[in-house]
Amino acid sequence: MSHERDGGTRKKEESQTATDGEKTAVFDCAIVGGGPAGLSAALYLGRMRRKVIIIDDRKGRSTWHQVNRNYLGFPDGVHATALRELGDEQAKRYGADFLDARATGVSYEGEDAARVFTVSTTEGPVQARTLILATGVSDHFPEFDGSEECIGKSMFWCIICDGFEAIDKRVVVLGNDDHAAALALQLLVFTEDVILVTGGKESELTPERIAALKEHGITYYEKSCEVYTCSELGSLASIRLDNGSTLELDLLFVSQRTEPNTHLAKELNIMVSHTGYIRADTEQCTNVAGVYAAGDVTRLHSHQVTSAVHEGG
Repeated sequence: MSHERDGGTRKKEESQTATDGEKTAVFDCAIVGGGPAGLSAALYLGRMRRKVIIIDDRKGRSTWHQVNRNYLGFPDGVHATALRELGDEQAKRYGADFLDARATGVSYEGEDAARVFTVSTTEGPVQARTLILATGVSDHFPEFDGSEECIGKSMFWCIICDGFEAIDKRVVVLGNDDHAAALALQLLVFTEDVILVTGGKESELTPERIAALKEHGITYYEKSCEVYTCSELGSLASIRLDNGSTLELDLLFVSQRTEPNTHLAKELNIMVSHTGYIRADTEQCTNVAGVYAAGDVTRLHSHQVTSAVHEGG
């Protein structure tokens, strides 16, 4: 991401807009996504005196109620939004600009050093010489009154992040495949009180997984969840199944469907894996020159803050 200098001072590039003829800045880099990956990238680029803009719609995992307890340097854990606020402040100190908007499309003109990307957003177009996609993933949790407040407090998806908090708790795992069964079995490291509920979908559990569940004393129900009850905002207390049974719980782990947000990547014909995640090399380069990717959108098992910060850096 080279830039021109004139007498030791950055030369600010400009281009004509197609609508009103006004001059608009061409950034060294546009970053789509303001989570840990995007903020880390902005910080590194800012310290290299590159002009950066972060385009973010204030959605996604970094805006939930999650407390990150396995991120080094925070002995008492750090709330996801607090970490984001710290990252915002840190990136701004090195000149990063922020645009509260949703990126809706992307295109480019020119080749090699003359290439300019245009990101269409709900607040107007943004132009940059390079592009970083830190667009994350879309999660699919059960929806009920107060469900959003439960995510990251009593409803989880990641045993690596939150398994420790399940010690000696009553845990229900929601999912209908072998991945859900594996999650239930792994949670026995932390608690003996684990139940698996398939959620009403046709069970995809293999006989081997069913045998393992029975061997380790895990009850499973091939039932749907009709009612979710909270004892207070953000705290699930029980679920009622379609057979009328009520399961009291402390934590719900959802083996849920996660979809990478790759609509921008697809517009640029960026290669993705068979699971739909953006393919990037060890330096986060995609197959399109000038386009990089970092964070949860890059691969299925990188859903850790540490990985996102590393890839952004």
